[in-house]
Amino acid sequence: MKQKINYFTIMTTGRTGSDYLQCCIDGVPGVITLTGQTYFKKFFTKFGFNLTKKNKEILINTFLRDYKNLFESDILENKIINIKKSKFKKNFLKNVKDIVLNEKNFIENIFIAFEQTTRNKLKSIKSIVNHSHSLEETEYFLKLYPKAKLIVTIRDPLENLRSGIVNWKKFTNDNLNKNHNYFYTYRILRDLQFCEKVKNDKIYVKLENSFKLNEKKKILNFLNLNYSKKINIATCNGIPWIGDKLSQTRTTDGSFNKNILQKKAQEFFNKKDLFLLKYFYRSYQKFGYHKNKYNFIDTLKFKILTFFLLSYELKEVIRYPFKITNYYFISKRIYKFLKE
Repeated sequence: MKQKINYFTIMTTGRTGSDYLQCCIDGVPGVITLTGQTYFKKFFTKFGFNLTKKNKEILINTFLRDYKNLFESDILENKIINIKKSKFKKNFLKNVKDIVLNEKNFIENIFIAFEQTTRNKLKSIKSIVNHSHSLEETEYFLKLYPKAKLIVTIRDPLENLRSGIVNWKKFTNDNLNKNHNYFYTYRILRDLQFCEKVKNDKIYVKLENSFKLNEKKKILNFLNLNYSKKINIATCNGIPWIGDKLSQTRTTDGSFNKNILQKKAQEFFNKKDLFLLKYFYRSYQKFGYHKNKYNFIDTLKFKILTFFLLSYELKEVIRYPFKITNYYFISKRIYKFLKE
């Protein structure tokens, strides 16, 4: 592409609507986004990325095999995609025929070949939106594209945590999981802290506002794109998206599922949990979540109560009282709380 392209990447802080946001961008004119999350760092690490002219076909074959969820279907995300991989491969190989591949131009040509294989309107493209999703993949993408802009999806941290615990357990048919509980409790804060630390231009998209017209217009303005009604419907390669497998309720027409706006954290967590978690996630107050003024007594109370089990940790211990890993992850959670 001869025109200047602006690069963006979407990062989530949990179950915060990043897939919904990407699907809303899917049909918007002037932008390329793929059909799901990308794992470029993971892919390059696995492949070893010894790029020479003779292994370009091996490289793209490996990519198509490992990430068929971007072209065929994605079971976890409930997506049926049906993009012709043979056509995509042909376009990609034609585009890179006379260049020496590196990580950066490999990624660029993945997006270009994707556009050629689907809408094929390269001349009108102004922006490329990657969905790096995780902290690790986002950090890697921003190193490759230091001028890329960041789109961060956020949500009420207590509702985020409850959703991450409940929906994941139901999906995996496991009511409790000590590793996931610890990881999810911590990542909601860790990911936000990372996003606040990076110097790249960024926008925060609150799940609670993500379906509103003004919010949609703000996102398109950030992407340097004109308003399009297509941003109001979540699609995947033009097909309406119904929501991922973890979600307990869905829509069928690509509209926003307002059931997820129901406040359920107050019922799920006990009083001690609520105090500890609101204090731990107090960085979210700047976004209007759980505004409280904490004093020295509150800080001391937090430090003391940190050593007591959270209600979902207690359920895990009651279920598996002799599993050492239970206590290992609880001790890690206590350590993280005390550091804050």
